[in-house]
Amino acid sequence: MKIYHGFKDPALKPRPRAVAIGIFDGVHRGHQKILKAMLRQASQKKLTPLVLTFDPHPIKILKPSAAHPIIMSLAHRLRFLESMGIQETLVIYFDKKFAAISHPDFLTKLLIKKLGMKSLSVGHDFRFGRGGQGDILFLKKESKALDTHLQVVSPLTFKNEIISSTRIRQLVERGDLSKATQMLGRPVSVYGTVVRGRGRGKSLGFPTANLNPHHETLPPGGVYAAWGYLGKRKLKGVIHIGQRPTFKDRQATLEVHFLNFHEKIYGSDIELIFVKRLRETRAFESPQALITAIRKDAKQALQALK
Repeated sequence: MKIYHGFKDPALKPRPRAVAIGIFDGVHRGHQKILKAMLRQASQKKLTPLVLTFDPHPIKILKPSAAHPIIMSLAHRLRFLESMGIQETLVIYFDKKFAAISHPDFLTKLLIKKLGMKSLSVGHDFRFGRGGQGDILFLKKESKALDTHLQVVSPLTFKNEIISSTRIRQLVERGDLSKATQMLGRPVSVYGTVVRGRGRGKSLGFPTANLNPHHETLPPGGVYAAWGYLGKRKLKGVIHIGQRPTFKDRQATLEVHFLNFHEKIYGSDIELIFVKRLRETRAFESPQALITAIRKDAKQALQALK
């Protein structure tokens, strides 16, 4: 997948394109409906499919007090977009200067002139331009004048609830991974970079990879069976999220012990897919009691990952 960084990227040239616009945090089933609609248009009209997305989340710039954790970092989002067959993604690094662009200029000077857009796919509540003044009514009117095809995609629901990034984030944070999975259309996962930890797992005979999840939304603290993806390698693992009360360590971390795996992977990016919660985080009376519990966790994880 070709990634462009802003409209001034020298590699970005206008060509007949089908465009989908959104933050697409989580790339959930509702987002996938928009993206698939765009891909169909691209195929039918022989257009290049392009996704326009933003980083950071605009709310962090426009209303910092209302900012919330994201479901997916930009790197994680781009992985899923590529897996869907998106050929190009334009990442707009959102700031106050970009937010000040008027909605007519965004449509004509950027989407039409810079991208060569011939088809646009957006969600039903899409707004754009300074102060969110651009809306679906404006797009419907202008698309006819500009001879541009417009697809306004209706929301998806699950058990009478609209599927949204906000709702999925709430479900993950409270530990309802089953419902979150059904709204996402895939298991809950986290993507991040392996960083150096304190080496406590190794000292206990269970070396762990400590993950920096780049502000992604995490499930509640506890121990989970999980699949880990290191490049194209699929590994069985046990995740621990939270503090280490046995050692009176109040720093919350996310670490994973990969079963029957002994390589050093500092600096690597890995994706962890949550399969089952095994137990809560709790204090043990001794390191030996903790070792016994970790061995039990490993056996339960192997069973869950069969």
